[in-house]
Amino acid sequence: MPDPWLKTHDEVMTAFRDGKVKDATDDQLAAWLQNLATGSVPNDTIRHAEIIRALAINHAQMARVIRGLEGTMRELNAANARTQTAVQRLTFVGIGLAFLQVLLALLPLLKH
Repeated sequence: MPDPWLKTHDEVMTAFRDGKVKDATDDQLAAWLQNLATGSVPNDTIRHAEIIRALAINHAQMARVIRGLEGTMRELNAANARTQTAVQRLTFVGIGLAFLQVLLALLPLLKH
């Protein structure tokens, strides 16, 4: 049975060779990043490639987080707009009721 670290390393190399990194799941990216971070690479030329691959995986992870945050921000903006509309309506109702209260208080004075 092959070494799990080597198997994961082969998956990383295949994903980069085939251009499938962006299609990987979050769990796959995390496993690949851990694999690249824990491996021993004695050859300087290959070591730089490993660093670049780790940076590319980290970039893919961050891009997904940012996309998720953008969706959350849109949802929060919509909720804030609804809350603002409700507060504005309540303010108008409050002003209207205050005006009505003043009119009702002045009616007895105007009748005399």
